[in-house]
Amino acid sequence: MEKKVRTVTITVHDREKSFQQVSTILHDLADSIMLRVGYPMPDQNISIIFIIIQLTNDELGAFTGKLGQIPSVNVKSTSLKI
Repeated sequence: MEKKVRTVTITVHDREKSFQQVSTILHDLADSIMLRVGYPMPDQNISIIFIIIQLTNDELGAFTGKLGQIPSVNVKSTSLKI
């Protein structure tokens, strides 16, 4: 399968409860991540993480599925035409 470049936006609504799980999943795919930018909002207990990643469709599904199972985490992905 062909690897495509994609953007993924991850919103963590409860940093104290869920951020470590998200970081672990991102660490596991570190070799595929081309860019990672995080914006913590500690006063609101929210973090927004924007990544550019290169994965196949199956890998993307597994990745976003793992993140989506974490309570208080929302994930959106978009394929880039490069």
